[in-house]
Amino acid sequence: MARPAAAVTVLLAVVVLVSVAASLPSAVVGDARFVARTCKRTNHTECVKMLSADRRSARATTVHQLAGIAVDIAAATVKSSAAAVYGKFLENHGQVLELTLLECWWMYDLAAGEAQAAVDAYSSGGAYLDVVRHQLAGYYAGIMCGNMIVRRSKVSPVADIDRTTATHCNIAVDLIGLLY
Repeated sequence: MARPAAAVTVLLAVVVLVSVAASLPSAVVGDARFVARTCKRTNHTECVKMLSADRRSARATTVHQLAGIAVDIAAATVKSSAAAVYGKFLENHGQVLELTLLECWWMYDLAAGEAQAAVDAYSSGGAYLDVVRHQLAGYYAGIMCGNMIVRRSKVSPVADIDRTTATHCNIAVDLIGLLY
């Protein structure tokens, strides 16, 4: 009698494992569709790429969760951009863009503090408009730095940094905008 019971238990375990394994790909596809549908509402071609780079997006089930992930990504982008721009400033010591890159770094450094304030406000359930206000500092740091450098040089050593920062911050702002 023990053998048939053990066989039934093993059979049930196999059926459960097969069922779970079969449902995993469709859950991932469903999450990817949710991210794509949400991003389509922002009209940003980089939105899916940005959110897909963070594993948490695959488990997000609400726009609120995706917006929080976007705020985190944008904050990390602003912080890393500040460090990268400072590095470019050091590399350009004595060059035409030295002071401009220093000004850019100051903007990015201030924006990094604002980006952290956006993360803190969002995670504490703060008003969405406060989160947006803080988040826009990174967006404008990227835009203004790019504009300042273009006026002084044909080639920007931080063009990709500026573009990525502005894009990530803009996506975060637009996702927050979907919440109100």
